[in-house]
Amino acid sequence: MTESANTPPGLREQRMTRTRRDLSHRARQLTVERGLSGFTVEELCADVGVSRRTFFNYFAGKEAAVVGHDADGIDEAALAAFIRGDDGAPTLLDALAELAIATVAAWDDEHDAIDPHTLVEREPHLLPHMIGAGRQLEQRIIAAIEEREGLASGDPLARTAAVVIGSLVGNAGQQFFSNPATGREDFASILRDSVAATRAACTPAPNHDPTRTTESPS
Repeated sequence: MTESANTPPGLREQRMTRTRRDLSHRARQLTVERGLSGFTVEELCADVGVSRRTFFNYFAGKEAAVVGHDADGIDEAALAAFIRGDDGAPTLLDALAELAIATVAAWDDEHDAIDPHTLVEREPHLLPHMIGAGRQLEQRIIAAIEEREGLASGDPLARTAAVVIGSLVGNAGQQFFSNPATGREDFASILRDSVAATRAACTPAPNHDPTRTTESPS
């Protein structure tokens, strides 16, 4: 992993991260309210209190700001703890769930969560960009799993675990966003229950004989 995943950010990096997140969050708010064509970069910058030049230091345009930076999709401190194995989780899947929960818990209180499905409904052409961002995040998770578990690059365990947790997080996120009364603690409960159910689904039945093969009917 990069040094930034293992080293606490300095004040300059913290300010840059705050500005980037503020721009992205406000861009998402304005997109939901007005659509991408309903506001300008200048309006967005005025709302956040930065210059147009500063905006383009972070993003290529409004679409990129709405999609967000890949570094903001995961809490860096929690990612570093995950790689070190500091979570004490009983399984890799549980550890990945705790990483997702820590990321949601670290969301800024002043930044209300915005459902990505709402953004896509408002601007359908954002979907491929959102999918691309999701793939970038998945690659970061895969690399973190490989480092944590000491796996070779491309090991199927890492990709499988990343795909499974991605699906479970997506399901928990849908439930989180579908009910305005749902809080971050509810997201954590939903995700942990989903992980427990997944483990149960992968547990062999009591009478199952793994050495027995299924014979085709005559």
